[in-house]
Amino acid sequence: MANRLLSICLLLAASSCLSAQQTTVEEILARYATARPSAQQLGMYRLDWADSLKTALERSRAEKRPVMLIIIHAQYGDINAGHC
Repeated sequence: MANRLLSICLLLAASSCLSAQQTTVEEILARYATARPSAQQLGMYRLDWADSLKTALERSRAEKRPVMLIIIHAQYGDINAGHC
């Protein structure tokens, strides 16, 4: 018991001598910039979803773009959120 108490006291004493690393705002923002996905990698999340075929066809004609039809058979699918 005395050995455990002595070990805990020594660990606490040693850890209290260590100083915490100070991180600046610039360092945090730099790490964020390197970890953040690029605009190209995030492209799928900018898809222009339409919740009806009629709306998609109207938009397709106006913008001269193709339509991709997704049919959801899952019980919990949500086309508006992009989950199918």
